[in-house]
Amino acid sequence: MFGDLSSDDVELLNAYGVLGHSAKKDMHDYLCYLLNKQYKKELMAAIFNNQLIHSLLHSLLHTAEREDFDIDQIEKRIRQFKEIYFGIFEHVYNKYAELITDLDSYEMVKDFGLNSVEHILRACFSGNHGVIRFEIIELCENFNKLARKKDARKIIAV
Repeated sequence: MFGDLSSDDVELLNAYGVLGHSAKKDMHDYLCYLLNKQYKKELMAAIFNNQLIHSLLHSLLHTAEREDFDIDQIEKRIRQFKEIYFGIFEHVYNKYAELITDLDSYEMVKDFGLNSVEHILRACFSGNHGVIRFEIIELCENFNKLARKKDARKIIAV
């Protein structure tokens, strides 16, 4: 591990060692704040810049635009979307949860995915093609809106 330390790391550790107890606590709080901020940016970028998710949504929208589409195909694709979306979410969350004890899970992103999938699956269960089409269009529009948010456009190097 010590071979992985750069001169900046050593300088930071030396400076941290000189700090008093109160300053160390302040630095820890600020570090947690920065990690939370970076977590949210990285999560947005990882999900909303994911080309596989974009392709899957495009395919889902294209399928739903047909007059008489197969509901089983829609269900299969929306389950793939859910698996990829929450796989990415969990990966990024776990990466930061190890570093921050009370990490905010960024409920807005989580709820968006859960609600969208739930609405489409409920529409599929009803068998109403118009409602299914509406829910898919709603998912795509909201996903694209979130992808255009400032935090989602930034690619964060960690």
